Amino acid sequence: MKYSPLITMMIFVLSACSGGSDSSPQTSTRTTQSGNPQAVIGEFKLLEATIDDVHKAFAGQLIQEDGTALTCVELANLYVNRISALDTAIIPAAGGLPLNSMVSINPLLQEQAQALDDAYAQKGLTGPLHCVPVILKDLYDTKEFPTTAASATLQGSQPPDDAFTVKRMREHGALILGKASMTEFAYFTQSYNTQTFRIGTPYDTTRDAGGSSGGTGASIAANFGLVGTGSDTCASVRLPPSNNSLVGVRSTVGLVSQDGLVPLSHTLDVGGPMTRTVRDAALLLDAMAGVDPADAKTLDATRVQPQTYTAFLEAGALKGKRLGVLRSYGGTDAIGTDPAVVATFSQALLDLQAAGATLVDPIDLPEFESLSILLIPREFADHLDEYLASFNAPHPDTQSVFLSGRAHPVIQALIGASLALRDTESAGYQQTLARRVELRKYVEDFMNENKLDALVYPPVLRPAMETGMTQGDNCEFGSTTGLPSIVVPAGFSEDNRPRPVGIEFLGRRWEEGSLFGLAYAYEQQTKHRKPPAFYP
Repeated sequence: MKYSPLITMMIFVLSACSGGSDSSPQTSTRTTQSGNPQAVIGEFKLLEATIDDVHKAFAGQLIQEDGTALTCVELANLYVNRISALDTAIIPAAGGLPLNSMVSINPLLQEQAQALDDAYAQKGLTGPLHCVPVILKDLYDTKEFPTTAASATLQGSQPPDDAFTVKRMREHGALILGKASMTEFAYFTQSYNTQTFRIGTPYDTTRDAGGSSGGTGASIAANFGLVGTGSDTCASVRLPPSNNSLVGVRSTVGLVSQDGLVPLSHTLDVGGPMTRTVRDAALLLDAMAGVDPADAKTLDATRVQPQTYTAFLEAGALKGKRLGVLRSYGGTDAIGTDPAVVATFSQALLDLQAAGATLVDPIDLPEFESLSILLIPREFADHLDEYLASFNAPHPDTQSVFLSGRAHPVIQALIGASLALRDTESAGYQQTLARRVELRKYVEDFMNENKLDALVYPPVLRPAMETGMTQGDNCEFGSTTGLPSIVVPAGFSEDNRPRPVGIEFLGRRWEEGSLFGLAYAYEQQTKHRKPPAFYP
């Protein structure tokens, strides 16, 4: 949709003549096809674009350099061209290694984008995620292209239909852009895999993007897509966001269906948003969450899902809130000694107080036990068997995957251990599940007794490290309890190539809305998100 030369000239003249100290956006108007005046408020920029920006660009409120309104096809091409130019590029200033964040592009992308443009021309936005290009972690099933869990053993594996969450996103108008690389089978906190071998963070490509959702983290941080999805068994939508200056949401188990996701542990797995802003995360979770008969956990009678999580986004949401500063749990130091993490977290506490929160510090939970490490190897083989048996996969079961010998050596060893330790029926396994419920109650009772709205702590104990060097993290706390949490950018290290660090807010079951309020208020107070300087 092109503007008349007169209107285009007026826009740029107004922009050039905006002297004085007034820095507010200059506006012009155009007339829509319906005859209504439409304000033009500025130029659309792909870097750091939000869902709201894109929808304004479709409406002509934000315009492209050539004076035209954005189309879905154009937006898709902008991202694909950026991926093509930058994902495997060697940028010496960034560290000299490629990101290797993407596995595949949707082969029907152009056709689906055009269909969204056609629908928009007829009736406007098709939903809250209209033409929002989503990068999926490569364990979300899609009907039109393979899902490989970044493993050579599943190369070409084509499920028959979309994962429940993918179907929901499409119903909300989303455009599936492609699949991001990941830790193979989501089975580690570093990015070992046999599709892209490793994944770098765009803030310093010599450092690992983090596992297991590192490809989503790196690609969204580098502006290869508008929003992305990850999955979290222990750390995977919290550690990569911390490493990549993103927002990550691990919701209560049962809010988001696991149907159609390659599993690591059904007890612990949670699919969730990874985005550049809290608002975009809320919009994406609105679409992903839903009751699914194929996942019994979503049928929980206590389940709570508001109409929209955006209703909780208030800049003053921290005022009057009581936040517990988690210093240790079960003998684990939740803060660590890394100078960058300690300094960033200390400043975050000051910022929370400045925003009106009361801090209860320190919080120590000595009776806590970390159980995730006990559950993952017991469940993996049985749960992957179920997934592989659900369609004509390249391997019928986990044993066949292992015997192929094609997994990354580190992951191969973990698969072998899981086959030896598989156990989802014994009394000991059932006791572990029961103990997990007790520990959740222990934490929630403590929060109730102390009138705490949330607990806060760093998601990681060190900023991003080289592949092969573990960071240390606090993933066990949320995974063991199954309580929801949100990670938000909190700052950067003071290195030559500064590395991001996040802060994590954890609340009670089904209280995602309250956490969104806290996370949004902190985000708006601090504005710590910065794009990687080496990927302009």
